[in-house]
Amino acid sequence: MKIIFVTIRLKLFIGVLGLFAAINIGTAQALQLKITSADALHREAIETIGYTKTFEEFASLETQISSFTAQLYQLGYIEAQVLEISKDRPLVVATMALGPKYDRIQLYADKELFNFLELESRIDLENKAYYSMGVSDLESMLNKLTAILTSKSHPFASVSLKNISPINKTTLSADLVVEKKQPRQLQSVEIKGYEKFPRAFIKQYLGIKTNTPFDLKAIRSKTEALNQLNFTNQLRPAEVLFTQDTTRVYLYLEKTKSNRFDGFLGFGSDETSGSLELNGYLNLNLVNNLNFGESFRLNYRSDENDLKTFETQLTLPYLFKSPIGSELQLNIIKKDSTFTTAEQAASLYYQINPKQKVFLGIKSSQSNALTTETINTVQDYRTTAYELRYVYQQRNPQNILVPLKRFFEIRLSKATRKTTDTETNQTVYTLNASNVFRLNLKNSVYVRLNAQGINSESYLQNELLRFGGINAIRGFEENSINATQFGILASEYRYQLSPALYIHSIIDAAYFETPTQSDQKLFGFGFGFGLLTEAGLLKFNLANGKTETQNFKFSDSKVHLSLTATF
Repeated sequence: MKIIFVTIRLKLFIGVLGLFAAINIGTAQALQLKITSADALHREAIETIGYTKTFEEFASLETQISSFTAQLYQLGYIEAQVLEISKDRPLVVATMALGPKYDRIQLYADKELFNFLELESRIDLENKAYYSMGVSDLESMLNKLTAILTSKSHPFASVSLKNISPINKTTLSADLVVEKKQPRQLQSVEIKGYEKFPRAFIKQYLGIKTNTPFDLKAIRSKTEALNQLNFTNQLRPAEVLFTQDTTRVYLYLEKTKSNRFDGFLGFGSDETSGSLELNGYLNLNLVNNLNFGESFRLNYRSDENDLKTFETQLTLPYLFKSPIGSELQLNIIKKDSTFTTAEQAASLYYQINPKQKVFLGIKSSQSNALTTETINTVQDYRTTAYELRYVYQQRNPQNILVPLKRFFEIRLSKATRKTTDTETNQTVYTLNASNVFRLNLKNSVYVRLNAQGINSESYLQNELLRFGGINAIRGFEENSINATQFGILASEYRYQLSPALYIHSIIDAAYFETPTQSDQKLFGFGFGFGLLTEAGLLKFNLANGKTETQNFKFSDSKVHLSLTATF
């Protein structure tokens, strides 16, 4: 009896296991979809278009059938319909009738509407205006028309087709219906987050003006120019608030750290004594501290050759909310006990767009000889120059190590130099350009070009151009080379080891002329790195400079250290 009871329980257990196995097999079995048609040509078209055939659940299968039907409409099978969906499992068969395939459609409307939508219409035999296009392009065209209406101050406009009917076996006709609704004008621009953002920048810099036709896409495109400002950051794209009578745009901004302090220290050995020599500079740049968009720069430099330089520059944008800005500059140079030179410059500039400016200015220079000895090449003089300048600058705010991607500046000056007994006309030019060529995420090439020159009948020692050092040709003392004209090509191959560190090569070349000698060449070779620290961006350069006829001497190498801190 006991054995019989155990046997019954065992059979019951096995039966339950079999039932669960059958349920699991049925549940796990995927559904298969087959879309077909009674017409052989339509079956071929269905297979050519293609569709998903395997599904885990019936709802997804139904969604695929609806999606496939919509795709047929877009391809010109506007009469396509599902005739039957079988109830068999796991194979589900959907039988369709595609109907004729229409390749083109003629949209009819008033000629004025076509002109408003920027469409070139035609005239049919009944003198009605129409626009002909492919049926497959219809959806993208309707989206394009909606975008055009939005850009023309009709953000709530709707576009639809009515009275769709065939003209022949391949062509349809339809009435193009546009409901423009109320046109919108931009009444105001509100700032959130950085309420003291200089309002003149909205109109003059971004080009967003109130009481003009509203176009949100254009506004968002214009606000991308905020990336070229170093004192603000856009938190999220511009948004719009519509009320019954007003249209307001909201910009979400934050004020960013933009003051900058540069410190530079150079190490080298004296050519005669071999002792260690130091030189350096301090550069302070204050930006937008008054929430006006202004900048103030102060630079002090002391070079190894007893040349001291003091510079200040004040830039005031959009004076009286106009598109005109101003730049004022003072530059004082003292060369040991030989001479002093003071330069004052004032210019007005017009911001063409967020990346381009054009300047027109005047500069006055006065130099005084300090030595009592008679030196013909060092004399007192006064110079007045009129200057035209163009600047292009593209920032790369996403890259903290290399925030400036591209820079171009050209200056042309017409000057008159007066000494005690002569007056000389001069032409002065300056060209500065730099670019970062990014090869991939880690590799890039940096190239900088600097060319300057003075064209004059005669030259004075205290008016010559000075170059050399970390911002010119590396491997030479700062501002140790005097010239009437020079050209420098500096290059670096950079490899980024991490988001905070890159190493680079140094290959520099220069050509220069003096009042007595031309066709002189210089070369600088070395290596360096840039490291982003908590204090700022630390740059290290080790470079060796030589003339065309010299051999390399490691003892002549120059070490350049600079630190750029933002606060």
